[in-house]
Amino acid sequence: MARLGVWLAAVALLSGCAAHRRAADRTPAELEAFIEQVRHLSMTAKPARPNEAATLEMRDPRLAAARALLAEDPTPEHYRLVAESYARLGVGDAAYDHFMKAIGLNPRDASAYDGLARVWRNWGFPHLGLSDAHRAIFYAPDSPIAHNTLGTLLLDLGLVADARTAFERALALDGRAVYALNNLCYAYVMQGNHRSAIAACQRVLEAEPTLVAAHINLGLAYVAAGDVDAGSREFSVDGDAATARYNLGVALLATRRFDDAARAFDQAVALKPSIPLGRQRAEQARQLAAKAVPGGTP
Repeated sequence: MARLGVWLAAVALLSGCAAHRRAADRTPAELEAFIEQVRHLSMTAKPARPNEAATLEMRDPRLAAARALLAEDPTPEHYRLVAESYARLGVGDAAYDHFMKAIGLNPRDASAYDGLARVWRNWGFPHLGLSDAHRAIFYAPDSPIAHNTLGTLLLDLGLVADARTAFERALALDGRAVYALNNLCYAYVMQGNHRSAIAACQRVLEAEPTLVAAHINLGLAYVAAGDVDAGSREFSVDGDAATARYNLGVALLATRRFDDAARAFDQAVALKPSIPLGRQRAEQARQLAAKAVPGGTP
């Protein structure tokens, strides 16, 4: 699936926890050992069940239909259909439970393993999704979706070159996999290959002109390449001026233009005082700008 809320782009470009950095430093063989070491954490790390899961069926016809099929015939496919509905609605714990039940009935269910990997990714534990992503590929080696999911996990772990390989494999399997091409664009941005990033995102937008995530990625690529005006145009595509300024601030912060980033965040907050993290990002940019000046105050 297409990656990138822009605030996630900021996290990927500017931070990342120590555990993720340690994973990023490992060789492929060591990464396999790392997967096995963290596998036992999966049950204890699962977030608590939100209360609304039981009531969503009343509000979402697709979930209701999926649950009706499951009640009539509890097959792995129907458990997976319910799981996907919960995942779409953002109820990760219910999705997790139903994917697990699908696997319990069919331990070779590649799509269910892929679903589990995406749940871990969305919970913010990409390292815990790696083993499920590899199992999905083992049981369905020709699935572009499975390779793309693996790529998104690797990207979140800072393994950009390996992520790019996974996205390229997905595209080799399905040249029309726009979601993988969009993720490849972002991987190119992360690697500093701005020309390839721009070309990849432009190809995405030729296929899906209204895909906001692709406009965001293209904006990041333009700003990273030094074309702030072009980046601003891409960030403004959905017509939300405050979000456009915030996104520009993220890109400027990522490219170390700290003073410009602070101004962009300030403009975003002036337009929409409630914008998430706007004030914090502006202060972060000012602190980084001060550190970048000889004699500046941290």
